[in-house]
Amino acid sequence: MVRGVFFDAGNTIVFPDYEIYRDIASSLGVSVTTDEVMAAEARAREALDRAVSHAPGTNVYDFWSIYYTPFYEHLGLESGSIPRAIGMTRAANDEGLGIWKIPVEGLDHVLDELELRKLATGIISNSDGRLEERLTEIGIRDRFGFLIDSAVISISKPDPGIFEEALRLSSLAAADTVYVGDYYAVDVVGARGVGMRPVLFDPNGAYGEVDCAIIRRFEDLIGLLDRWTEEE
Repeated sequence: MVRGVFFDAGNTIVFPDYEIYRDIASSLGVSVTTDEVMAAEARAREALDRAVSHAPGTNVYDFWSIYYTPFYEHLGLESGSIPRAIGMTRAANDEGLGIWKIPVEGLDHVLDELELRKLATGIISNSDGRLEERLTEIGIRDRFGFLIDSAVISISKPDPGIFEEALRLSSLAAADTVYVGDYYAVDVVGARGVGMRPVLFDPNGAYGEVDCAIIRRFEDLIGLLDRWTEEE
């Protein structure tokens, strides 16, 4: 029985301000649309997934270069401009609320429905130590029972330790929990490794057929949970 639903943060409950990426590309001589930015994210996700899959053990990987190099390549930046674009991206993320600051469409509705079903909620995120502050400023931190920031506890997904900390905080068994995230190698593999039921959130169609539940719209999570409940 599902008793708790936990979430990744970036690209799951909060999305980037795509204008930041467009402004960076424009400053380096490339004009891009929002649709092109979203397509570039799918390409970058493939690169990061490959890097995590081939990393020894659960070593932390260099997110910024692995993710943003193919991202900006796909947007059409010249190779010589990409290190500068990555530096500008990191700087933008260090300012104010950073890059990931737009709540996913349907967030309030989904959380209201989870509350009606008396399901525990929480966040398990690979972040930079400022996630709690950022989500508080955005106004959504109090919608979740707990928040785990990898930089605070010095354990990153897909290491089982970060998921086990969530189970400790929630006092729930892994078999009674669902974890929703946007990276297969990080979120699905990590959650499944401790016995949680993974859900891959893929609104931009970065993945094809996968061996886990997948949702394209955030609101689709509620229907999926209800079907699982009926089947039990």
